[in-house]
Amino acid sequence: MSNLHALLIGVDCYLPNRLPDGSWYESLSGSVRDVERVESFLNEGLKQRPQRILKLTSSRGADGQPKEPRESWPTYENIVAAFREVGEGAAPGDQVYIHYSGHGGRTKTLIPKLRGENGYDEALVPCDIGDPQARYLRGPELAGLIEELVARRLIVSVVLDCCHSAGMRRSPAKAVRRGLEVVDTTRRPTDSLVASADELLGLMRRRQAAALVMRNVTVETPWLTAPKDFVLLAACRPQDCAFEYPFENGESQGALTYYLLKALREEGTDLTFEELHERVYAQVYNQFKYQTPMLAGESDRPFFGAGPRRTRATPASSPQGVIVLGIEAERLLLNTGQAHGIRKGMRFSIHRPSEGSAEGLRQAVVEIEEIGATESWAKIIESTRSLIRPGAQAVPAGLPPDMKKLQGVVKLDTEGSKNRAALEQVRAAISQDVSSYLRLAEEGEPIDFQVTVDGEGAFVVLDRKCMPIPHLGPPLDVTWPDFVSDLLLRLTHLTRYRNVLGIKNADGQSPLAGKLGLKILGTQKDFTPGEDPDPQPVGPPPIDLQTGEWLFLEIINKSSRILNIVVLDLQPDWGISQVFPSGKDASFWPLDPGDAKVTRIKAFLPDRFDEGADIIKVFATMGAASYRWMLLPALDLPGKNRHMAVSSFASEEWTAEQVEVRVRR
Repeated sequence: MSNLHALLIGVDCYLPNRLPDGSWYESLSGSVRDVERVESFLNEGLKQRPQRILKLTSSRGADGQPKEPRESWPTYENIVAAFREVGEGAAPGDQVYIHYSGHGGRTKTLIPKLRGENGYDEALVPCDIGDPQARYLRGPELAGLIEELVARRLIVSVVLDCCHSAGMRRSPAKAVRRGLEVVDTTRRPTDSLVASADELLGLMRRRQAAALVMRNVTVETPWLTAPKDFVLLAACRPQDCAFEYPFENGESQGALTYYLLKALREEGTDLTFEELHERVYAQVYNQFKYQTPMLAGESDRPFFGAGPRRTRATPASSPQGVIVLGIEAERLLLNTGQAHGIRKGMRFSIHRPSEGSAEGLRQAVVEIEEIGATESWAKIIESTRSLIRPGAQAVPAGLPPDMKKLQGVVKLDTEGSKNRAALEQVRAAISQDVSSYLRLAEEGEPIDFQVTVDGEGAFVVLDRKCMPIPHLGPPLDVTWPDFVSDLLLRLTHLTRYRNVLGIKNADGQSPLAGKLGLKILGTQKDFTPGEDPDPQPVGPPPIDLQTGEWLFLEIINKSSRILNIVVLDLQPDWGISQVFPSGKDASFWPLDPGDAKVTRIKAFLPDRFDEGADIIKVFATMGAASYRWMLLPALDLPGKNRHMAVSSFASEEWTAEQVEVRVRR
């Protein structure tokens, strides 16, 4: 392990002062305890003790002032100085862990050129914000401080246990929100100890540009723009609240911090951020329905440790699962639903986190019995009686025999074939697998795929129009030892691709019907990220693009509810990728009512293609939904809790739109 340096900030005591709207930041009772327990874990729960820990805290004293000496208060000036001190004391390759517990707020932006004259910045709230001359630590400044650490070639991890915009939600009993719902309009100093306004503007524009790569679009978090070279774990979405709660012995802690430490103690410190986020998300959701922890940045990095990143197996070989959100008697609540194409009767195998989908490691098999938009109850039908915890993985385990709409219908052309025996082996394999995504065509039934063998002994897959389906991988010969399993894998892949393409909400009475706008702003050939775009209007879909050309799409929330947006690209090489939010960043993007988000996509073709059609599919859900478990690699490349309820009408909480884009060289 490399050396570890930590900066821990906990704010309980806030100096009182009313904001212009009459509200104020109330003092908290669990933030200092958060950082004290994080400090204890760093000193006692790691294989290697941290090199040093810097700590800024404000505990509530009897006189209304922090107990600590003023030089240890988490003021704006002290926080900025501590960031720089921790960086200056670390060597390249060292780890820097930053943990903030306290209020999150919003204040008038420092960079109106980017966010508008009436725009605001998300901000961390120092303990002395009650003084009108005190300053928030704003998101752009936080980004600047982190960039300074990254520039020193440090491995940076950030945990923020506070509200973002703290939308008003009914708090669970005894729970306290860590933030306000208002934008603070107090006239405060606008000079920054981090950088000038122009430098902060340049920083934010650079970070926006940094996220624009092939098949990717700009991705942001509510705090920071385009997390790059570091990782951020935040307590909640912009519209949610972050809560502190008396979990044990009446002692309050932030929900994110409490379950973060719980997961690290139970599972160990070798977890990646992605694996850790899944466990924390499930545990927090299990208790606080309106708090959804968010992850952005290098999610495949070990949480503590400078070891190699761990990428999960591709969906073709070992599918990534959905998360188990909660357990009730003989039922599990899974983070999937109608918005993912889930149907009653589908089965999932349950596995401990990080153990993959190996048959011998499964804890249970469950069957969907009650479907919501993004959450579904499944009954346990097989079990090893081992303990299943929230955060476990639920991996698709096949379809029930009567779910014909989701099965690919296969016809085997055996008439006159010299390789009839090989085709009969394929027939037997499809017939014997009752949970398969494939079934044999019945007499006179329309087919999806026709399989034949050419004169050289290679399998050929035709579509329903009897045209060969291209780019299915290297030629598959009947003499290949595993030709049956390889062929069925390709047919199953095509079927799963078709099923995602066909997902749509057919409920015309849904309150979200027609509420997701997808507007084509135009295309641009010579566009450099960071510059002002100038898209040229185009006709209706399908849109024709040349490789390297940019497509600008505007996604509009026409509803009165916050919608979580995901954009998938169904590629011509039979892969499915998530293009927004991009890479391994957040699973969705929250879009406020009436707001719009412009995505920019650069046209791309694999080297072996002269042309191809992409389907850009936009999903919008009211619940927290992840579509990553549905992604597919390119086919021819190798290798009962009272807080949890399923909507009575799942179709009321999701919708989808799509557009076709044709790309040519």
